[in-house]
Amino acid sequence: MIQVTMSRDKDGQHYDQGSREMSPLDALRILTTSELAFGGNITEATGTQISIITRVMGCVDTSIFAGSQEEMRPLNEAAYYYLRACERETTVMDGVLAELARMPNGAGGNPLILSLAAPMVMGRNRLALAAMLALGVTAEGDIAAGMLMGLEDLFAAFQLMQEFPHMSLADVSVAVAT
Repeated sequence: MIQVTMSRDKDGQHYDQGSREMSPLDALRILTTSELAFGGNITEATGTQISIITRVMGCVDTSIFAGSQEEMRPLNEAAYYYLRACERETTVMDGVLAELARMPNGAGGNPLILSLAAPMVMGRNRLALAAMLALGVTAEGDIAAGMLMGLEDLFAAFQLMQEFPHMSLADVSVAVAT
């Protein structure tokens, strides 16, 4: 089991949110959807512990995931590919700009929306790139197509690629767009 310890700092106050044990799969879900998807920054990653700081809506959340080397393997792999995605900011920004452009009524250009949504959009697009890298998608055309999809559509495209293994991510993107 993986021990997950969380705390929150807001307005000068520290709130201990306790610790709980969870399966590696549940911990991976929390790591990706509740921390990294919201723009979390990995501050420490050893073989047995990952620490993340996430800043959202004036709060600073700290989450620590700890377990045995084997239990932490999926979390460490996700962190590795996430950090690789962080190194490719131009690719990630292409996805961010595409996502902002898809917002209705020009909301993606609103400064308030940008300040609130930017960390989450960055996190989701880093996760999209990390997922592509983890699944062996390395062709620039495929990565560019995947970054335009958004995270939910990307995972649907991965499903289609499993059903039609001869199709690349770019091929799937074109097929569903027409």
